[in-house]
Amino acid sequence: MTKLRELKDMPMQGQPYFGDKKWVSPVNFEVAGPETSKSIYIHDVTLRDGEQTCGLNWTEDERVEIGVALNDLGVKRIEVGMPVVSEDIRRAIKRLVEMNLQADIVTFARAKKEDIDYSVECGVKSIVVEHAVNPYTCQYAYDVDTEQLIKRIVDHIKYAKDCGLNTTFMGWDVTRASLDYVKKVYSAVVEQAQPEAIVYTDSFGVASPMAVYLAISELKKLGVPVEFHVHNEFGMAMGSVLAAVYAGVDGIHSSINGLGERTGNVATEEVAAALEILLNVKSGVDLKKIDRVTKMVEQVTGIVIPPNKPVTGKRLFWLESGVVVHAKEKLEKSGIPSAMTPYLPELTGREDIEIVLGGSSGKASVQYYLEKRGVEVTDEQLDTLVDKIKEKGRVKRDVLSKEDFDAILAEVL
Repeated sequence: MTKLRELKDMPMQGQPYFGDKKWVSPVNFEVAGPETSKSIYIHDVTLRDGEQTCGLNWTEDERVEIGVALNDLGVKRIEVGMPVVSEDIRRAIKRLVEMNLQADIVTFARAKKEDIDYSVECGVKSIVVEHAVNPYTCQYAYDVDTEQLIKRIVDHIKYAKDCGLNTTFMGWDVTRASLDYVKKVYSAVVEQAQPEAIVYTDSFGVASPMAVYLAISELKKLGVPVEFHVHNEFGMAMGSVLAAVYAGVDGIHSSINGLGERTGNVATEEVAAALEILLNVKSGVDLKKIDRVTKMVEQVTGIVIPPNKPVTGKRLFWLESGVVVHAKEKLEKSGIPSAMTPYLPELTGREDIEIVLGGSSGKASVQYYLEKRGVEVTDEQLDTLVDKIKEKGRVKRDVLSKEDFDAILAEVL
């Protein structure tokens, strides 16, 4: 690789925002403070919350297959499902427990002894106990006031811990409650039941990233690990995750391909890539295995990954614009490999950047294809090729195939 000749206005070599495979914002690291998380574990909910995607249900074998793949990916905690729901879920959980995987196999339970008992039966070591933490939801959906709510949560966390389970408390519908109310409930739960961790949950994706930052910062003062679970109703899920990171969050709940109820959970692959590439925060995930695992889940579910989806979209590393291709060539020759993408595709197990032809192509793109074929043309022929390729791309309203290019090339020559 060409050695970069640095400019006086901004250092590059040895900086956290630049490397031989990435180039991200320097400001990311100016924002970071002493509270910013240095490492974060992924609590993957593909097999539980992901299954709440409308029309999706895992078979027993699929649940096991995906659980093994998540373990291989490097996810620390795998939330496998609710044992109380069905026998096939319980069988899958038992199979995964018996495999002695490196990841922690976690079950999900309501604040009910029956749910906890089923988890004990499955042989897991860890459990998430959940209950709404919102005065209106609790009063009108569960018929409990605040004192009754706290007692119910505390009693069931204590019961789960007495059963030998590492217990995480997860409130839901938390962000539609006031922060004072949330702190009142969570502090009482932590003081009286001492769960191993607590989860701040944006069940409906309604908290802004700045609100999440404030809430996580306050909950961290309780002295237990804090996790964050978020849905993507307003497209803010990843922004909220990064706000939580800056506030010192310990774990993030996420699902492969963003599966989950309504708009889905924040995507595991996006969280891991953002943590590692944007902020240099360790997630434990092997980024090079992301592409394989996300495609496996896509195949199992039949839910297609959008072509422009962050991290895994099919067209994410396609370049068509002539201006972009020209700049890419110039910057790469100057020693900046990740010129027109924030990172090189190999980081997430993807194939190389692909230059494609279409209605926005310019001379640099066409010259690239000519050089690959060992064909030389005159300046006049190059102009004609560019014009015909643009015309074809605009009529087709898609990128051109290699056969399209060869046909145009034959016509011009």
